[in-house]
Amino acid sequence: MRIALLADIHGNLPALAAALADIQRKHAPDSIVSLGDQVNLGPSPREVLAMLRENGVTCLHGNHERYILSVLRGEPGYDGANFDSLRFNASRLSEAEITFPREKRIGNLILTHALPEDDRFPVYKPKEATLRLAQMAFPEGTHILCGHGHNPTHLRVGGVTVDSIGAAGCMDDGVPGTASYTILDIEKDGFALRPFLAPYDPRALRPLFRESGMADFCPVMAHIACVQMERQQDILVPFVTQARRIAAAKGEQDVSHATWRETDASFPWPGGVGTAAFWRA
Repeated sequence: MRIALLADIHGNLPALAAALADIQRKHAPDSIVSLGDQVNLGPSPREVLAMLRENGVTCLHGNHERYILSVLRGEPGYDGANFDSLRFNASRLSEAEITFPREKRIGNLILTHALPEDDRFPVYKPKEATLRLAQMAFPEGTHILCGHGHNPTHLRVGGVTVDSIGAAGCMDDGVPGTASYTILDIEKDGFALRPFLAPYDPRALRPLFRESGMADFCPVMAHIACVQMERQQDILVPFVTQARRIAAAKGEQDVSHATWRETDASFPWPGGVGTAAFWRA
């Protein structure tokens, strides 16, 4: 049995289209599974979900789906300017469109976003992850295949193995202009994982941010996401960290839009281009 695995598409339609075309052309899988975080950050949430449905892709729950569901339900904790992208997604999606199962099991394999019971398990922090994994009860020989980390990571603790396959649409440290996916071949006596990169033109992204309305709805967050997707370089974490530091110094409980703009003005943007100039270009 052959399964193609995607993870962390994050609303990046050109990356998804490239990965699916590459998968079908080269591998003819029996099925395709997306390991969560199909939406948010990128400009095309509805289009990404439609493409996944049209291609018969099984989608699993991710922490970003959970965040958007929380906003749709009016739950507290998402008032800061750093959550503007969630509100953009919530204005375009319904609960039914982003409610997915948490896992898919095949023998001793568990396909999930991070862990079935923890959609934010820190697979991208190996030391912390291995310490926490050692305290968990999984059957001997369990192999977890997940996303969430945005870069491939292999962990093994006792008889438990975790492989995070990296992000299809939003790598933290990847090759610009590529979408990652993994082929899982399951045989009678075992299985094999093979990573692949599908090329695409990241110049298609900026017009999509404009046409979708995201660049107008939340220009700074759209700028962060667009640069990260174009460069395959983590921009989100350092920007939000700087914004929260400024907000804390001002005694803000949530990051205000004034603080968000202040961070935009002082952040060391690649190429030195701030948000207003970026969207004028």
